[in-house]
Amino acid sequence: MDAVTSAQAQHRSSPYLQLIIVLMGTFMAVLDTSVVNVAIPKMEVALNTNTSDIQWVLTGYMLVTGVIVPTSGWLIDTLGPKRLFLFSIAVFTLGSALCGVAWNLPSMIFFRIIQGVGGGLLQPVAQTVIYRTFPPQRIGSIMGVFGITIMGAPAFGPLLSGYFVEYSSWRWIFFVNVPIGILALILAVPYMDELPTSSSFKLDVWGLTFSTIGFFSLLYGFNNVPDHGWGSTQVRVALAIGTIAILFFVITELRTKNPLLQLRLLTTYTYSMSLIVVSILSVALFVGIFLMPLYLQNIRGYSALRTGLFVTPGALASALVMPISGRLFDKLGARPLGLLGIGVLVISTYAFTFLTPESTGAHIQFLYIVRSVAMGIAMMPIMTAGTTAVVAKNPMFAGQAAALTNTIRNVASGLGTAIMTVYMTKRETVREAELASQYDPGSPRAMELSQASAHYLAQGMSPAEAHAHAVMQVAQNLQANAFVLGMNDTFMVSTLLAIAAWIAVMFIYPFGKSAQRRPSHSGVSAVMD
Repeated sequence: MDAVTSAQAQHRSSPYLQLIIVLMGTFMAVLDTSVVNVAIPKMEVALNTNTSDIQWVLTGYMLVTGVIVPTSGWLIDTLGPKRLFLFSIAVFTLGSALCGVAWNLPSMIFFRIIQGVGGGLLQPVAQTVIYRTFPPQRIGSIMGVFGITIMGAPAFGPLLSGYFVEYSSWRWIFFVNVPIGILALILAVPYMDELPTSSSFKLDVWGLTFSTIGFFSLLYGFNNVPDHGWGSTQVRVALAIGTIAILFFVITELRTKNPLLQLRLLTTYTYSMSLIVVSILSVALFVGIFLMPLYLQNIRGYSALRTGLFVTPGALASALVMPISGRLFDKLGARPLGLLGIGVLVISTYAFTFLTPESTGAHIQFLYIVRSVAMGIAMMPIMTAGTTAVVAKNPMFAGQAAALTNTIRNVASGLGTAIMTVYMTKRETVREAELASQYDPGSPRAMELSQASAHYLAQGMSPAEAHAHAVMQVAQNLQANAFVLGMNDTFMVSTLLAIAAWIAVMFIYPFGKSAQRRPSHSGVSAVMD
């Protein structure tokens, strides 16, 4: 009995119930990467801290997630998907409850780390369960449903957080996870199947050591770039240590019989190409998720709740498209969907480069929805094509493929976040200087200052007061325009990245399903075709 038959023979429970169970955990884990953002100002006051230190509530979760994900492949092979899911959801739920009762910043950061240990493992476990539970001809459709959690949760985060912050307490952004986690545990114990494991695998201690140091240092360095800049000693040392550790990690993994991360999977052509495209798209996706709330709140004056409501239709549109793109993947493959989705993404992202402080909400929301739909069409089929190419050769490598995919995405997102944030900050400074240089005597900009002064004089202010208020108004307008122009420049970079991704999709197999038609093999050599 081969691995596929053996795995399918153990399916006693409904596969769709198991899908619902793992999606519950995945949705909560992904949601908590964005749900905290809106609540940061309230948490800063409640925990008696400052803006610089409170950011560790976000950074701590992301760092521990980045470190724990590389171990997920070994943990899945050793413990099995069910036991690891039970452990992960229990730790995540406990961490969420503790975060809700945190009394100061150190306790909050520590509890977020606990939460991150569970949250970092839930997504790879879910992907492994899907690939070992459903037949290859159904994978596209099922991964389309899975994609709803990956693409939709970050967009729903600000809405949920905004509601609790405005009408209740920020602590409920953590407490809301507790009943869902308990329900997932209650359902998982009797209804999740015990899938085959490879308990003979020994822990790659050196791989674990180098990966922990390397990924922690890289993610720490990337996350500190926006605050300290690329030239700071703190960033340079972290990135240098991370780079050296990752180099030793790669050497170790290629020479070890049972590595922590199966880097030999990268020799599977379709898998490697899908990782390249998904990594580029992850960076491009960040621009919309990160910049739009800033634009809406800082420039348009939207509240946290209104911002959440604004981005929700995009999340719903993406959620609607995901299952459809999954079904189409089963029939057409990844390349046609990738070309279509990323093509629309290029056009909609380019349209964002023409925003102004006066752009209408309807116009912005339309572009945001179109962009979300484009991501929904392209992202999951491309990711599915890569993992399917590996699993079709050896189903037991589902956990390793999920671990490697999520590790590379984490690093790409961290690097993209740092580069894009620094780029936008610099472009905003350049744009502000360009606008300020236009305030020459007699210029239209100078006339704006004169008109503002005249307006305040007409309200009965003294000449000095009128001039001061006029200068303040003009300075605010200048900063707002500089921010929007810097944001537009950043969207242009995102457009170029999308174009690069579109070109890369051309090199994926025409229908992305060639791996599905190949016979399964066992052993690492099977994934080295």
